[in-house]
Amino acid sequence: MSRAAPPSRIIAVLLLGICSIAVPLLATPSAEAADTTVDVDFSAVGKTPTFAGSGFLYGLNQDGSGPADSLLQPLHPTLFRGGGARIAGHGWIGDGYTAGSGYQVRLNSAVGQARRVTAAPYNATYHLLVSDIWGADTEQPSNTVYPCDNGDCTNWRAFVNRLATDVKASGARVRYDIWNEPDGTGFWPRGVNSAQYFQMWNTAVTQIRQVDPSAVIVGPSYSGYNHAWLDAWVARTKADGTLPNVLNWHFGNDPLADSADAAAILSARGVAALPLTIDEYLFSGQQQPGYLAWFLSRLAASNVSAAAHAIWSDCCVAGTLDSVLWNGQPTGQWWTYRAYAQMTGNLVAATGSGPIGVAASIDRNAGRAVALLGNQTGQTGTTTVAVRGVPSWLVTNGRARVTVARIANQSPLTGPAVVSSVDVTVTGGTLNVAVPMTSGSDAYTVTLGTPLDGGTTGGPLIVDANSPDFSYGANWGVTTGVPDMFNGTANWSHVAGATATFRFTGTQVALRAVRDVDQGRMTVAVDGGNPVTVDNYAATRNASGVVWTSAVLASGPHTLTIVNTGQRNPSSTGTNIALDRADVTQAATASTYDGTDARFAYGSGWGLTTGVPDMFNGTANWSFTAGSTATFTFTGTRVALHAVRDADQQIMALSLDGGAETLVDNYAAARNASGVAWTSPALAAGSHTLRIRLTGTKNAASSGWNVAIDSADVTP
Repeated sequence: MSRAAPPSRIIAVLLLGICSIAVPLLATPSAEAADTTVDVDFSAVGKTPTFAGSGFLYGLNQDGSGPADSLLQPLHPTLFRGGGARIAGHGWIGDGYTAGSGYQVRLNSAVGQARRVTAAPYNATYHLLVSDIWGADTEQPSNTVYPCDNGDCTNWRAFVNRLATDVKASGARVRYDIWNEPDGTGFWPRGVNSAQYFQMWNTAVTQIRQVDPSAVIVGPSYSGYNHAWLDAWVARTKADGTLPNVLNWHFGNDPLADSADAAAILSARGVAALPLTIDEYLFSGQQQPGYLAWFLSRLAASNVSAAAHAIWSDCCVAGTLDSVLWNGQPTGQWWTYRAYAQMTGNLVAATGSGPIGVAASIDRNAGRAVALLGNQTGQTGTTTVAVRGVPSWLVTNGRARVTVARIANQSPLTGPAVVSSVDVTVTGGTLNVAVPMTSGSDAYTVTLGTPLDGGTTGGPLIVDANSPDFSYGANWGVTTGVPDMFNGTANWSHVAGATATFRFTGTQVALRAVRDVDQGRMTVAVDGGNPVTVDNYAATRNASGVVWTSAVLASGPHTLTIVNTGQRNPSSTGTNIALDRADVTQAATASTYDGTDARFAYGSGWGLTTGVPDMFNGTANWSFTAGSTATFTFTGTRVALHAVRDADQQIMALSLDGGAETLVDNYAAARNASGVAWTSPALAAGSHTLRIRLTGTKNAASSGWNVAIDSADVTP
């Protein structure tokens, strides 16, 4: 606990930097910054992702009810750890080394937490900190009598027996993490691997297994990875017959190296392989998206089965997922975990470089390939991700859509910021993307196909003038390797009448071309309209600037026609035209958010059902309690709410930003589980809150009182 103070869519994603031609996709890094290349091979398919890093120490509130499912489920959590630390009463020792109110309140907390997270839809594991319930949470008094002091383990044995008996009777499914950081820290001052420690350990293991022979024991839970300590510990517990079921430690420098060493210790000692866990990771200064993503990438390559994010500032029942939430809102760390949770299907070969780590996965059923790139040291500069094995189902007309988004180190954070979106040529299944890491504490996502959820402020679609969307008539040439042009290519002509066309779908287009001392004049026209003359002469060269921007167009397909007039500015020495690229503004499209998304918040009286086949993402958030409320907070200009319409649904009341309510009757004779139940009027751009209230009234034909929320569509 180391507390310093109290539907199939085609997607490929790379967290923190990935994919496609070594184009100057973003700004050029500073000369002082280091450049790095990492490799991803989507054709080298490996094991199924385990989401090993999605664990939390003391992440829940006291009774386990918080945070809300809408903030927890999207992270696909796999491990929780707790035991009521620092709840008033001081546990067993606060009750005078017996089971009184201090013991009971901590036990109740742990059982409540375990019941929630070990049940569907989470099906996570819960590590019960035995030492927390005993009272060793760094707040124990100086005259504390520790287990087996003076060789007397009687009271410790009675405590363990009572705890194991109570847990078994509760039906809660836990794993017993016997003592937190027993290596001279404030939790265990009796010495690392001391004779007294092994008396304490052996007594606890023996007693727990007597009460519950199927119990899972976790240990030793050192405060860091230490080869010598762990080797001696394995040897001793093997000799004593008290080996755990799960080998656990905290922190460490590199989970990949540490887990390999731990496995080697077990093998050398003749112990069969055990599950390996890290019940605390990330020191206070490491709790930011960049380092988190690096650690997650190393976990993905390791044989660690589960790991828990450590807590430093809000111990121990605040319900903030260890500061991954800020005042109930997602942070940059939350969005990093959200991207990590979308690494489904199978892991693929991924190799980092220096302080930059990378993990990647591919999932044909989900239509996506995802990679995660992290930063151990805060290095800035350009990270190029060399991608191989891009599957054909991610490629259209020889190109893949590449979207770069940034997960900022901010608290709170409304979502990743989309930096750019580009159609990139795939050659032989390969492409590269150069991603400038402008901040070493941020994470980035790079997507092939449809981006990951949560992106905001999308940029234009950038189309290289050498792409198939450009068509060239006679008298055009192409030059490659031009260092100051997008993708290094120039499509050029110096012949009067030479014509090129660019076909696009969007609402506006900006054309970029060379301006220089030898450039001539061209005309541009949209959809056969009146041509506009553009003079590309300039006294100083600008190879990739915008030379013309269209008016705002109706959303849909358009054709831009470019003609070399054969004329020039009197100051120009030539009549050349050299096209660089086009930036296309696309129509705003609505983003859909599942009812479990963090933007939804549910009050009391709401439940969740998963695996519903006719609902978006298979989830239904429901209530039949009059007066129950839910809110959906979003940024945009319109919202459409999807809810179940069926024979047993009641009437709900909807209001925006505290305004008047609108009644919506969800009764229907035939079921429609995911249709639009209500759409708002056009709103001012900005943040809005939709409130949903159960009225407790229903259509006379309805047989029930339920309201079931499916999803919401937000128009930017």
